[in-house]
Amino acid sequence: MSTTTRKFKTVITDTGAKKLAQAAAPDGKLVRLTHMAVGDGGGTLPTPDSKQTRLVHEVWRHTVNRVFLDATHQNRIIAELVIPPETGGFWIREIGVFDEHGDLIAVGNTAESYKPTVAEGSGRAQTFRTILTVSSTATVALTVDNTMVMATVDYVNDKLKEHEQSRRHPDASLTAKGFVQLSSATNSTSEALAATPKAVKAAYDLANGKYTAQDATIARKGLVQLSSATNSDSETLAATPKAVKAAYDLANGKYTAQDATTARKGLVQLSSATNSTSEMLAATPKAVKAAYDLANGKYTAQDATTAQKGIVQLSSATNSASETLAATSKAVKAANDNANGRVPSARKVNGKALSADITLTPKDIGTLNSTTMSFSGGAGWFKLATVTMPQASSVVSITLIGGAGYNVGSPQQAGISELVLRAGNGNPKGITGALWQRTSAGFTNFAWVNTSGDTYDIYVAIGNYATGVNIQWDYTSNASVTIHTSPAYSANKPEGLTDGTVYSLYTPSEQFYPPGAPIPWPSDTVPSGYALMQGQTFDKSAYPKLAVAYPSGVIPDMRGWTIKGKPASGRAVLSQEQDGIKSHTHSASASSTDLGTKTTSSFDYGTKSTNNTGAHTHNVSGTANSAGAHTHTVPLRRPNSGGMNFDWLDGASSGTVVGNGTVPSSGAHTHSVSGTATSAGAHAHTVGIGAHTHSVAIGSHGHTITVNAAGNAENTVKNIAFNYIVRLA
Repeated sequence: MSTTTRKFKTVITDTGAKKLAQAAAPDGKLVRLTHMAVGDGGGTLPTPDSKQTRLVHEVWRHTVNRVFLDATHQNRIIAELVIPPETGGFWIREIGVFDEHGDLIAVGNTAESYKPTVAEGSGRAQTFRTILTVSSTATVALTVDNTMVMATVDYVNDKLKEHEQSRRHPDASLTAKGFVQLSSATNSTSEALAATPKAVKAAYDLANGKYTAQDATIARKGLVQLSSATNSDSETLAATPKAVKAAYDLANGKYTAQDATTARKGLVQLSSATNSTSEMLAATPKAVKAAYDLANGKYTAQDATTAQKGIVQLSSATNSASETLAATSKAVKAANDNANGRVPSARKVNGKALSADITLTPKDIGTLNSTTMSFSGGAGWFKLATVTMPQASSVVSITLIGGAGYNVGSPQQAGISELVLRAGNGNPKGITGALWQRTSAGFTNFAWVNTSGDTYDIYVAIGNYATGVNIQWDYTSNASVTIHTSPAYSANKPEGLTDGTVYSLYTPSEQFYPPGAPIPWPSDTVPSGYALMQGQTFDKSAYPKLAVAYPSGVIPDMRGWTIKGKPASGRAVLSQEQDGIKSHTHSASASSTDLGTKTTSSFDYGTKSTNNTGAHTHNVSGTANSAGAHTHTVPLRRPNSGGMNFDWLDGASSGTVVGNGTVPSSGAHTHSVSGTATSAGAHAHTVGIGAHTHSVAIGSHGHTITVNAAGNAENTVKNIAFNYIVRLA
């Protein structure tokens, strides 16, 4: 059994290789990579093939975000695709790069991931980059579609860095317009810097208060302060054009007969004084000219130069080469506006043109409302936030990011939990929520309680090590969120909370199905990373986790076998048991019935005659039984011949019986009998049978029963055949 050492890769297709070769030839046409697509591989991780002309199963295609050189490898070109937050609902296992003609130039596979949509509660932009190694990067056109580009963080950072280091906007000089650096120094001799208002103010203060020259009076020249008052009687102030105009308007017909004051129009007296403090006089042109001449250069104090301090004149010009003037804020703003306006007007940031100032919200640049907070009290429950979510599809998203550990503060940090709450349309009323964890540590659960109306308190449960976090949150316009940066603590879960659903991402796969556990699989095609359980050996060094489950290095043969829980005793793990039936007996009997005595049918055969066997005699011999002492009565007959005779002599005497006589008793005696009985002749006997029945005794008794064999060749239940597979790890 073996495994591949490189699971994910990108290959240039045969079509791509041919086009790159043609582009490298003299007068060859550059290959323009214009589109990228992603696919789900038809449900399984595909292996890139150079003969491919399309993805196995494409799910989304779009123009490339940009194509650029790899700054760290001179022969690598990177094509970048950005899938926006609102697009998703599919799995990604393959990536393709296409040219302007729709031909597949490169194809690769990637670790499968699911791209959710905003509606599924976790919408965010997802960036894919395909790296192509070519013999010459000059064969591929490097482009950015300015009308479609989406600014990634890397893109913005790179462009800002490039702009910062570029010389495409030249610095200002004494002879040319350009960018200028401000300086607040008042003693600098630089000819490449522009004075800030702070530097101008310092020069002004120096001229306004620290100069010791004399003030102007009506008798001499000197410094003078301007005044717009039209009713001043000062002889040390000079009227401004505003004051002169007010005096002119008054003299031009608008006079109402009253004297002018600082609060109203009226008659005013002129004064040529340049040091007057009057609020009732108006400066004459002479006084104005004196003040103007003083400010314009006839003052004897030294002017500021690049080599010395002094009085400086401001200028709003943006094309001046003067080294004696100082730029006003207006000039600086004009230079800044000019620089802003020179960014290409077609360039956009998240759809907003850079032709003028733009306002970026946190969402525009991928940031959210955020703060830091800490949990005090150890493991337990904390009231994290209070939200108001009307029953109109409002959504709140709260992301909790660990405040310590590896890669802290980065979106790639592992210790991130994303909490998404949703309110329905009022049927049913309330909210639902899901907590997505990137690790099983830190936040372990969450729940909420409705405090009033559409307002809910949100609670989270944490472990011992989630003490300090960074928190970001966002919500729809019809919702509001208040984060409790010092949340209330409870060691036990508060009463009356409704639990949300917690999902843990990036959980080690063995926690879902440990290596060695048989998995029913409804196909003869084994997925990558798994093996059929057919009694084969495996490399224990290549699959150490599987070796923990099967130290012998042999995967059990599960074909035709079922799994049984190990009994409390008498069996070892992985021991086999042949099919059989538990020892048992059957009792079989017929019911015992006493049928008693039964009578047969009645038959009347009448009188029957025996066979006629002919005349015969019987020999007689023996002794007659003794009759004991007895007498015999003998009839007395009168013989026909006269006289008297006892009949006992022969028993056949004839004559009339005249009386009976008695033979005297001779005592008990026997008589010997011998001779032959007289033949009765041929005769028959009749036997009377008559109507009669016969009785048959059955009695109480039992019967023997034979049970015939039935059933299948083995014990089984209703079943569906699956292959058993095991994860290789």
